Amino acid sequence: MIPPDPTRPQLPARVRVLVVEDDPDQAQLLLRWLESSGVYHVVHADTGSEGERLVRGSDWDIVVSDIEMPGISGLELLRVSKEVLPYTPTLLMTAHESMEYALDAIRGRADDFLVKPLKREPFLEKVAKLVETAAAEIRRRRKVVLAVGAHPDDVEIGCGGILLRHRAAGDSVAVLTLSGGEQGGEAAERVEEARRAAEVLGARLFMRTLEDAAISEGKETISLIEEVIREIDPSVIYTHTLNDGHQDHRSVHRATVVAARQVPSLYCYQAPSSGIDFRPTKFVEVGEFLGRKVQAISAYRSQVAKRPYLRETLLLATAEYWGRFAGYGRVEPLEVVRERA
Repeated sequence: MIPPDPTRPQLPARVRVLVVEDDPDQAQLLLRWLESSGVYHVVHADTGSEGERLVRGSDWDIVVSDIEMPGISGLELLRVSKEVLPYTPTLLMTAHESMEYALDAIRGRADDFLVKPLKREPFLEKVAKLVETAAAEIRRRRKVVLAVGAHPDDVEIGCGGILLRHRAAGDSVAVLTLSGGEQGGEAAERVEEARRAAEVLGARLFMRTLEDAAISEGKETISLIEEVIREIDPSVIYTHTLNDGHQDHRSVHRATVVAARQVPSLYCYQAPSSGIDFRPTKFVEVGEFLGRKVQAISAYRSQVAKRPYLRETLLLATAEYWGRFAGYGRVEPLEVVRERA
């Protein structure tokens, strides 16, 4: 057996491939080629619109898309993919040998372009090369970010814009919510709302079942946070401030500080229950992401109707207020526990 070349980038252990193809025969052929290798986990979308939903809702190692499709075209999907997943390669395919298509793909920053009919080996080699190159670049540049909240909607309120900014930069984002928020409504409903909000943020969601209004700062809470830290190995964590009137928020802050003792950067966000002793020193511009932040918070339909602090006007006004400290932009404020390169 020939040993692997240590200078060549290697495929991730589990490669997630999104195939967007409206021709069922062509789609079945591509899925069979990819899955037969044993390396690729493939999801198929048969319209551009469904492809867009999947691109916005999950991380992918590569997007393989036809150009001419119902819904939105592959060129439009390429634009969305480069906006939401800037480090994920996109391979476009077409049955038309059109120079204009090729030029449009290049202008849209497609990573490669193939003309049908495709051949198995060249196709698989192209996919592997794009994934390997992107994986090496992601390892070099990408941050892994974890936001910890006591209840559903805490994270979205406190640092939703910052998380969207991380996603736009190509970072991997996860949300850990430690209770179902049953004191504020039906736990099952709030969990489903949290899932929808995480989809808007493009974040992986971890839900735990500590008792709402009785979360401790002790071993159980610390262990739950440590489990997620071990699984995703974040370099940045956001959590509640200690300067908060809600006992669960204070407990989660203290538990996170202990659990994240080896994490390089740790920040605290504001909640509606934060007090006047909340004293941020870092202000992150999130103006371009406020629309999506409001969309994520709107996923909490059971809460929006009865919580004045979830009104869109107040969310925007809060960002404007903190913008006074950052050149009059629209920002989210953070207390810095530590910040390391």
